[in-house]
Amino acid sequence: MVRVNKLNLKCLMLIFVIPLITGDVLTHFAKHKNMIRVMEATTEPLNNVSPYEQVQYSVANLSTDFKSSTKFQPRGMAHLYLLTEKFISYIGKEQAFPEGFLEVNEENTIQVADIGKEWPVLLHHYGAILIVILCAVLFATIMPIIGLTFCCCRCVGRCGARTQPFDKRYDPCRRHFYGAILVIITVLISFGVICAFSTNEVLEEGVTDLPKHVRVALTDSELYINNTKKEVYTLLITNFKELERTLSNILQASGKILLNKLAQATKASVLSNLTNVVEGLSTIKNDLNKINSLSLSLHERSSRLDYGLKQIGSKILQDIRQCQRELPCREFNRKYNVDELSLETNFSQLPNVTASLKNLSDLSAAGIENEVLKGKREFEKIQSYIQESVENTIPLIMGNINKTGKAIEEGAVRVITILQRMKDVISSHVNEPMESGQTMIEKFSPYRYYVCFAVSCTLLIILLFLTFGLLCGCCGGRPNSGYQEDCCNKGAGSRNLMIAVWLMFLTSGVLMAIALIYFVAGITTDKLVCHSLKNPHNSRTFNLLDQLADVNRFYKSPGAEPIYDPINLRTIIRACHRNLSLYQVLQLEKEIDISEVANYPNKFGVNDRIIELVNNIKLDYDINIITEDASNLLRHLAYSELNNINFPAYTNVIGEKMTSIDLLQLATALNETASQLPPLYINITYSLYNSAMYLQTHQIYQVAEMISITKELESIAAQLQEHLKFNHTSLKNAVEHLLEEVKTAQEKLQIRGRGIVTKLATDFGNEFISHIQEYLGKVVSRMQFDIGRCAPVSQAYNATVIAGCNRILYPFNGFWFSVGAVVLLFIPAIIISIILSGLYQKSDKYPGPLVEPEYLYNLYGGDRDDIPLSR
Repeated sequence: MVRVNKLNLKCLMLIFVIPLITGDVLTHFAKHKNMIRVMEATTEPLNNVSPYEQVQYSVANLSTDFKSSTKFQPRGMAHLYLLTEKFISYIGKEQAFPEGFLEVNEENTIQVADIGKEWPVLLHHYGAILIVILCAVLFATIMPIIGLTFCCCRCVGRCGARTQPFDKRYDPCRRHFYGAILVIITVLISFGVICAFSTNEVLEEGVTDLPKHVRVALTDSELYINNTKKEVYTLLITNFKELERTLSNILQASGKILLNKLAQATKASVLSNLTNVVEGLSTIKNDLNKINSLSLSLHERSSRLDYGLKQIGSKILQDIRQCQRELPCREFNRKYNVDELSLETNFSQLPNVTASLKNLSDLSAAGIENEVLKGKREFEKIQSYIQESVENTIPLIMGNINKTGKAIEEGAVRVITILQRMKDVISSHVNEPMESGQTMIEKFSPYRYYVCFAVSCTLLIILLFLTFGLLCGCCGGRPNSGYQEDCCNKGAGSRNLMIAVWLMFLTSGVLMAIALIYFVAGITTDKLVCHSLKNPHNSRTFNLLDQLADVNRFYKSPGAEPIYDPINLRTIIRACHRNLSLYQVLQLEKEIDISEVANYPNKFGVNDRIIELVNNIKLDYDINIITEDASNLLRHLAYSELNNINFPAYTNVIGEKMTSIDLLQLATALNETASQLPPLYINITYSLYNSAMYLQTHQIYQVAEMISITKELESIAAQLQEHLKFNHTSLKNAVEHLLEEVKTAQEKLQIRGRGIVTKLATDFGNEFISHIQEYLGKVVSRMQFDIGRCAPVSQAYNATVIAGCNRILYPFNGFWFSVGAVVLLFIPAIIISIILSGLYQKSDKYPGPLVEPEYLYNLYGGDRDDIPLSR
């Protein structure tokens, strides 16, 4: 048995193992069992009871800038690649080596079977390939020997070195027939030459771009690691802190939450409306005071204005009578009846709100507001009572929640540390080999390129001679011995064909040897590497690699028993191609039950503390939310004078005419009359001017201000009317309705208050623990199905395979296939070229059946004397 040194697998395993390392975290989670059990309530929950705020969990800001691409453009060589693959699959077995030929021994090294004993198996497995290799070696060996023999044969005048100078009977048909065959062969050779040049260029581009594609794949792998770290940190640390902060707020506000729900359940929330009524009495009182003040102001102003108008009217009437002889005075007296100048609006109709003010003052003096607020304060004491009951339990609950968070955070830190370690491994163990590989490519790839280019050029030269030979042979004239001979005749075609023949004999061995080297390297790489990478589930090479690389050691806990079905690189690749999560890729359900993470509240005593908190929330005393005095005072308010205010009276006042005659119009008429009086009535003129000025003053400073006051009075009255309704049709209805609701709430509190509080406390505890349950359920679900979805790894893997196999191996195999096919075409090309060369050398046409024997006799008869006789 022969032993082979262990393969260096670090670089090959990097893409496969990236998602494996994070499995240690799940092992850590498995150490903590017995989490969340939903607390069972003894009674059915109340409807619409949701005393807690929803947690707004943050979402990891992941980058999607993955650049690995699986696109591949064959650039017109798809059929060549297909033929090459078909040929390889036809002559070679699917597996790279026979079963049992290579095995991994106990020392974790590759052990090769005894070739002396296993040669029949090897011969059966590699028989077709060996036949191809032997044929190629035989071809490369015999062709130069045949060429040498043919050269010697030509040198002694044989093998077509000398031909008849004229065509035989069927030579024109033979020229056309063999020419057509050689044209077909030449076209096929040209295809091979084109494929050789093209595959060489594509191969060079693929080799040059390989480091770039691999770096992109590694960059995507690092990006995948960073995204997974962000997902883990956000889910296990950030989201838990958000949950912890929300739970702390809920516990600190537990008294207020339960009080609000108790108010909803017993309809005690009506206390707030009742309190709004009594607190609004001060606003109503202010409105009444304003109305009373404005009403008194209107009464006083209207009295003064009425007195002033009467005095001015008397004076105007006296002045007009003194100038009755003049037409302006008579005309004025006809239009205006100054005796009727007075205040038209009767402000005495405004309601008297003194009684209402007195009622409010009496209610305030009786302490109506304080009596109503007593009930509200008594109800609100429940909040303080509940908060004091749970105050000692809150630190214990938060302490246990904090322990849960620390356990989860410990696992998160472990995940992040392992991911960072993996990232460091990629940076330290890949970058240097990548640089070395790129250096080797830059150093040796040009030699390969120029060798392939030289092979392609050699084939091209042979193709050119064949092409020129055919062109001259088909299109040129017959050769002759004159100096005027056309350079492109059949003789030139014959010479070009023979040059092509000599080049084919000289280069066929070397070309076949190069093609054979490429063939061996290409088919070995295809079966050993590319076929295994593309079909890992059905590859003995991958099976061997799985035995050498124990992937399980990357995620198993130290000392842990091996799982029933250990994972390997093949299962990882298959799972990544399906875009499964980290948990599914590693098949950790056989070793770790992640669902047991839900037992943390039991393990850290969170449930017990919540039960203790619920048991501490009790209502063990009677609550009186409204006193008898408060009820009496409210009823007195409901039947007070506030219900009897005549609000339409305020609207009617502003709609009436303020004065019997428009003062500004009257002043204008007085000014016009005074201006028309003759100088004889100068005193009356001045008096009329003064009266007009007084009227204008009254209009501006008295009437206008009174109109403004009436508008304000109307607005305040409308506001007061709305305030007195308290969202009902009237104050009376509002107070009676609220008193009825408060009475109902009082009865519920007395009869069912203790039970309702107990029930609300139970629901509160259930809903509190549901927060933790929701979060841990999210942890379980996301760790099983979402965290670390390895589609980016699959994309990077596929991109690397395409960069190495499709972009490099396909043109590599296409090159030797093209060269090999062209070299094999040399055999018929040589035979046909030799035949055509002889046919192209004949200078004369077919002389006919009768002339041909004599022609031959004259030409080749050695015993005839061709010298003419002298006369």
